[in-house]
Amino acid sequence: MKQALLALLLCGLPALSRATDISQPAVPVLPGITVNLDSKDGWKLTAMYNPPQPGQLTLLLLHGTGGRKEDWRRLAKPLFRLGYGYLALDLRGHGESHAAPEGKPTVWKKFVISKEYNEYLNMMADLDAGVDYLVGQGIPEDRIAIIGADVGGSLGLRYAALHPKFPMVALLSPGMKYQEVTTVNAMRLYKGRPILMVYSEADKTSAHETPILYGFAKISAGASKVTLLVAPQEHGARMLRGPVIGQVIAWLQNPVQPEVAASSSTTVAPAPASSDTIKDEDEPADAAPLALEPQ
Repeated sequence: MKQALLALLLCGLPALSRATDISQPAVPVLPGITVNLDSKDGWKLTAMYNPPQPGQLTLLLLHGTGGRKEDWRRLAKPLFRLGYGYLALDLRGHGESHAAPEGKPTVWKKFVISKEYNEYLNMMADLDAGVDYLVGQGIPEDRIAIIGADVGGSLGLRYAALHPKFPMVALLSPGMKYQEVTTVNAMRLYKGRPILMVYSEADKTSAHETPILYGFAKISAGASKVTLLVAPQEHGARMLRGPVIGQVIAWLQNPVQPEVAASSSTTVAPAPASSDTIKDEDEPADAAPLALEPQ
């Protein structure tokens, strides 16, 4: 009898081992303190916070569509080592931020995007919640910089355009209308502050649209405050590998410098003669220049 039971147990061990092998991989660790935030429109959000050392900036880190706060792990390590603070948000419907108001979809794949309603534009309230938290920690707006990837960069640019105290913005894989979050008029309103744009020529959408935004940025911010970097490959925060991380850190330390020229295969669009004549892609030809409204 004992031998039969032993044989049964031994036969079951491979099955247990196989069950262990197919378990979900662990989410990469992002250093910091987990904080819970409430948006003004009823979302419960999760973020990771690392306080700054004296004299250092704090970065609001905004992932792209389908991303999560852990996307910033490769950048977070040198930021932590150099004393920069950061708040990496899980934007609504992403990562651990799935507690939605009643009746709203809880995951980004089900978000509504239309001219009447766009849940991605509503994410501006997520940025408000993050900034309110940082201000509550004693960090003023003029010590908060923004780094965003994909639509996170679009949201960050729009937010900084409305809040002129924010000192600088970095956009990874900039685009003109990710998830219908437009950026041309935001770039026009972003005045006199440093801005970094990083894209890969392998990313066809961003490779086409970044040079256009670069032209607007030179008018708005001034050529000496606009830096353009070309990564070897990938999209958004996935570009943060090897030398690209060092270049982003170097820009944070010295954001006003001659721009890094795009490679010879990339054409930088000529700057328009006057920003007063620029219309956003969705804007009628006779519309007045857009003033972004706070969400």
